[in-house]
Order: sequence, then C-alpha cells, then structure tokens
Amino acid sequence: MRKVFNHINEARSFIVEKLTSDTLLGRNGFKMYESKYIIDYKPQQAWDAELLAHAIAEGELATNGVNVIAVDLYDLVLKLLDREELWEVLEERERGLEPIAIIETLQASTSVEQVIIPMIKDELEKVESYDLVFITGVGETFPYIRTHWLLDELTIKKPVVLWFPGTYMKNPDGSSTLDILDIRQGTGGGYYRATNLFDL
Repeated sequence: MRKVFNHINEARSFIVEKLTSDTLLGRNGFKMYESKYIIDYKPQQAWDAELLAHAIAEGELATNGVNVIAVDLYDLVLKLLDREELWEVLEERERGLEPIAIIETLQASTSVEQVIIPMIKDELEKVESYDLVFITGVGETFPYIRTHWLLDELTIKKPVVLWFPGTYMKNPDGSSTLDILDIRQGTGGGYYRATNLFDL
C-alpha cells in the first residue's frame, strides 16, 4: 500500500530508510539488478524537493556509506546550449514570439538517446564509484525532455532515482502513467518498469 505524505519534507525518514536498504542497493549478498525508482511530489513543492535531494545525499545517505551522484537535467541542457552555441538561435525565436519554435529547437537539440543519455554517462564516468544516481531538473526540462523516454533508454548497473514533480499513477488496467506537473498524460505518459519508492 502506498505511503502518502502531505509534503515531501515529511517523507525524509521514509526515503532515507528505503534508499539505504541493502535490497535496493544490492549489498551484502543481495543480487544486484538494474532498478529505477521514482520519488513523486506535488509540483508546487519542487524547490523543497530539490533541497531535500541534496540534503539527504550529502547527509544521511553519505553517513550510511551510500555515495550518490546527482545529475540535473536542466544543468545538462545549459551546458549543451553553451557547447552548441544555441543561445542566439533561441533568443531570435523568443524575440519573434515563437514559443513553439523554441520548444522544437530544444527537442531537436536534446535527443534523449543521442544527446542526454551520453551526457549523463559522461557525468557518471567522472566519479570513481557511486551507489545511487539521483536525476533532478525534470520539471524545468519539460516538455522537450520526456521522462518516460529517458527512463526507458537509460541503462546503468546502479539504481536510478528520479525526482518527479507530478504523480506516478497506477491505472485500473494495470498500466502506469507519469503525469508531469500533474498534467494528465494518458497512455502517452506511461512507463511500466519504474517503481514508485512510496510503494515499497
């Protein structure tokens, strides 16, 4: 049965308990397997969730010997725009009041499979060892980076925890839907192999 909290900060002890579990981490004889988890929270609590992710990574998780690497999707996009010198293009489209064109440019430039995942793996390679990967910046990069595509394509050997502003819904037919910013996605928002941490 899902554990429900009114505010993400109230879930701190619960999150730490789950993320330090040998079963989730694949420690002490537990078989390691690729695993993806979602921590969903109300969109209006995004700033609190961001602070909480960093606080527990540097606090309780580190104290318990769990080394976390945090990857912020928004920071990756900013690095990409710098690298590809795309700021001027976006500014021109902004001046021309072409919001759809801006989104299309960002979508074309931030292919999950060809751009974002290689950038994430580059970040992971900079670290000697880690136990968990936190992915944040999901709300800031919507709609041009789609979360379910990212989770579907990202394959690494350590558990991935996606901090998600919205709701991870289990539908009556057994399917699941990621409703980012609580915008109902319907079947197009589905991702079927990630586990909501609050269901553990």
